[in-house]
Amino acid sequence: MKKIQYILAAVVLVSGLGSCSSFLDEQPVSEIPANQMWTSSRDAKAGVSQIYSYFRTAMRENYFYWGEFRSDDFEPGASTAADQQRVIDNQITTDLNCTKWTAIYQVINQANLCIKYLPQVDMPSVTDRNDLMGQAYAMRALAYFYAVRVWGDVPLFTDPNEAYSDAIYRERTDRDYILREVILSDLQQAEALLDRTGNKERKRISIYGAWAIMADVYMWLGEYSLADQTIEKMKDNPTFMAFEPSIDTWKKMFAEELNNKASDNTPENDEYSTKEFIFVVHFNMDEVGSNGYSYMYQWFTGSGNRAAVVSEVLRNKYDQAKDLRFPIVTKNYQSGWELRKYISGDISSTLNKTCEVAYPIYRYTDMLLLQAEAQARQSKWEEALDLVKPIRTRAGLETPTADDFTTEDELVDFILDERQRELVGEGRRWFDLVRTGRWKSVMGPINGCQDDGNELFPIHYSHLDQNKKLVQNSYYATSK
Repeated sequence: MKKIQYILAAVVLVSGLGSCSSFLDEQPVSEIPANQMWTSSRDAKAGVSQIYSYFRTAMRENYFYWGEFRSDDFEPGASTAADQQRVIDNQITTDLNCTKWTAIYQVINQANLCIKYLPQVDMPSVTDRNDLMGQAYAMRALAYFYAVRVWGDVPLFTDPNEAYSDAIYRERTDRDYILREVILSDLQQAEALLDRTGNKERKRISIYGAWAIMADVYMWLGEYSLADQTIEKMKDNPTFMAFEPSIDTWKKMFAEELNNKASDNTPENDEYSTKEFIFVVHFNMDEVGSNGYSYMYQWFTGSGNRAAVVSEVLRNKYDQAKDLRFPIVTKNYQSGWELRKYISGDISSTLNKTCEVAYPIYRYTDMLLLQAEAQARQSKWEEALDLVKPIRTRAGLETPTADDFTTEDELVDFILDERQRELVGEGRRWFDLVRTGRWKSVMGPINGCQDDGNELFPIHYSHLDQNKKLVQNSYYATSK
């Protein structure tokens, strides 16, 4: 793997880490120029594998910081988790690590390298090379999608930074332009390139992963018909993508199926028995050592160090006497309602740093609920509730009829509440609140998040120090 880790000092500068002098002091991991390294199938596969490695690093903490801690899913846990509490309480400052875009731009730069050099690699199978290209395009799209959801306008790079130059200092590009002209374009490229028969992985991007990202982007853009149509494509192959109707399987899916999976060496083999997961962030300590464990145990169990507990607001949204998910999702333990969705039984603190539970980025039920929301927006109320019904039936609940709602907003609120109950701990709730414009009304009474611009994260101060063309997000431009 060391062979493909090029001099990424330009990425370091773009990300705002270190000074120019520290950049100049950096030594290359490999002395071989990048354009001489992309010569074999092994190089090509290793280059794409590195995209996922960088993505794992980017999401290890930020999965929760960016996607959920600012929402009404969680309350502060132990007092030792000060940084997490500041995010949960909406006391975000520009020195917090979660305000850095360093790691997500490493994903983007590695994807750019792959997109540039993969076409020149002489591989035995054109299909395999195209699939790797498709994964690179989809991962660049996903990385930019996270960036614009977190910071809004961000600097745009579609070519790799391989050496220092003034070109790394760029102004921010309009978020909507990136969504429409870069992210959607990349996903359309991925859709055309991905191998629909040989790529059956869930730890990497398959055609279903590309469609999931695409549908999500369409929802952010308010293109509800296109989101609906995209999700419908995912139903063509029930042997790979299917709804799990049993609550017992639902529990095993999180507590067993995501845990301790081997590294991906055979993308043509589906290593998961469940058909629900579309794309997950994989953790394997044998592969990457101490950085290979996830925070599913450490941040959510143990009264002394847990970062967050399930909020009273969310607990009250469950019918606690009937909803079969409630005793699976959370447990009142050691003076706090712990997130237990990914755990079988109680967890010893000695296991916290051996956790290899993957993070779901997208799964099929998520898509069904997103499609239900899209159909509600198209005045297809009955069709929307037909999509919600099997999810509630699995949870032991009845589903209301279209006659029980008087406005579209009422129906959408019902679907969003169902998404919250179903997807807690999956890094989705905060993005749902921002996407639907409900972040002010929901979070204002809880943590004061109600002023325009507060829905974005600030840009880390080091990025602004490095790149004088950047301007801080308006809410954080002056002290609050």
